[in-house]
Amino acid sequence: MSVIVVFLRPLGLRLSYRIARGLDRSGIAPGEKVAILSGNDPLAFACVFGISRAAAVWCPINPRNEATENKFILDQFDCSLLLFHSSFAPMVEAVRQDLPKLRALVCLDAELPFAPSFERWLGGLTDDVYQRATIDDLAMIPGTGGTTGKPKGVMLSGRNIEAMTALTLMGYPFKGRPIYLALAPLTHAAGVLCFPIMTLGGRVVIMHHPDIGEFLALIERYRVTHTFLPPTVIYMLLDHPGLDAADRSSSRIVAMSFCEPRS
Repeated sequence: MSVIVVFLRPLGLRLSYRIARGLDRSGIAPGEKVAILSGNDPLAFACVFGISRAAAVWCPINPRNEATENKFILDQFDCSLLLFHSSFAPMVEAVRQDLPKLRALVCLDAELPFAPSFERWLGGLTDDVYQRATIDDLAMIPGTGGTTGKPKGVMLSGRNIEAMTALTLMGYPFKGRPIYLALAPLTHAAGVLCFPIMTLGGRVVIMHHPDIGEFLALIERYRVTHTFLPPTVIYMLLDHPGLDAADRSSSRIVAMSFCEPRS
């Protein structure tokens, strides 16, 4: 399937507790950096919350980068553990020997010779409530695009993310429980924009691969109220032959922004 719907349920909360315990058992101390290398995937995004509960720092790795660039980022950001999807196993295997700071690897969906599966990594751990005290407020280090030189890390605190969430909630007239369609990469703005949706108890529909026809169908199927589209995808959407016939009554597309619910 190319789409997954994420509901806010106790199961997700319990999984985040187990992930945090897994990081603790792997020797990840509060303040250490944990990287995620994956396309749009609900399990990968669930790891973000486990990282937070372990008082570690989330480092989203751009899956579209070349191996040399991601190797540079993993080393420069001092990442201690990498969670990755098996589709990026060749890249990880090619660079892991040159990353002495990277102490542990975990594959989200497969058992590999050089990395345990996510299931085995969490084996024997309970899902009791778990939350470690932080050493500071650093929560996330996303990489810059590197258009003016080598990529740099942007240090975002928990308060930064809370402020971005609050500004989004104030800037857009949300009503009820929103339904957010995540087509753009969750490693970038599309991921951070999940937070205000989840704050309101909404749902997140995750598309693994960008497909404009399916995007339009999902808006109708799930009565999507909000989404986020980069300019290139907006142009593709406007040029799609099925745009006029699609039922978009649940939302209104706004360039480089959210879909606003109709009044």
